Amino acid sequence: PPTPARARREWPWLIPLPGFIFLAVMTFPPLFYALYLAFVNVDSSLPNRAVRFVGLDNFITILFGESGRQAIITTGILAFGASLLAIVVGIGVAYLLYTYAGRWTMPLTVLILVPMAVSPVAMALTFSLMLNPLYGPLPQVINQLGGPLISVTSTPVGAILTIICAQAWQWSPLAVVLLLGGIQGLPSAPFEAARLDGASGWQLFRFVMLPLLRPIIVVTGLFEFILCSQLFVAAQLLTNGGPGTSSTDLSFLIYKIGVADAGRVSEAAAAGLLALIGAIIVANVWLRVSKWEDTVH
Repeated sequence: PPTPARARREWPWLIPLPGFIFLAVMTFPPLFYALYLAFVNVDSSLPNRAVRFVGLDNFITILFGESGRQAIITTGILAFGASLLAIVVGIGVAYLLYTYAGRWTMPLTVLILVPMAVSPVAMALTFSLMLNPLYGPLPQVINQLGGPLISVTSTPVGAILTIICAQAWQWSPLAVVLLLGGIQGLPSAPFEAARLDGASGWQLFRFVMLPLLRPIIVVTGLFEFILCSQLFVAAQLLTNGGPGTSSTDLSFLIYKIGVADAGRVSEAAAAGLLALIGAIIVANVWLRVSKWEDTVH
């Protein structure tokens, strides 16, 4: 019989096969059922209506309908905004830890990871209490500085910024950990050469550290976008999609049209598939724009 080493050489596809089979069993059935729903006219509010094939009608309704188009745009703004803020915070905190924390780096890193351990529901409720205009600390501080005592989430801009900050607060610790590990693994020779040439601390950071961290930043940005795109809890508990529909993202719209309000299951399935396709497109575009092929060589 062939040895394990020979089997790995002759049939390398056998190594990932068990994992692929497990993922296929777990993901393909619901995916195929969602595909079926997206191309028919299932509506839970009309249980006696005959199910028939409607083609791309559900996708067209989501893409070109006012609520669907606005939800897609809002999702992009929220996900990209939160991801960008998380990466910026991650780079800054990781640099400070590496430069100034010394032997306290590990305890402080563990402390920074606490937001990731918090339930998204608890996170959203905490932010909601902090922003409450009656007893929340932030509106009170704004009022003491001469501003009006109003709810921060009562305006479209305030609601969007609130969700972005909440998402970035919860997921920026991942960026800190990844980027801190990347900084600690950088070679010392480029930094020593730059110091000999008289480079300042800012020049070392801008022209030496950041270019060397580029592969880690690319991967971190992809992870942050995936995590920050999970907006349903924040949109529901912090703003309830409002004011109006200004902070209704695609996941919250799926919940409203498929479960809470309308029961249009097929439209909700089409919106979910569009979200999946959009995530795949964004990931591929991000890797190409960031020139991932160049960073790994």
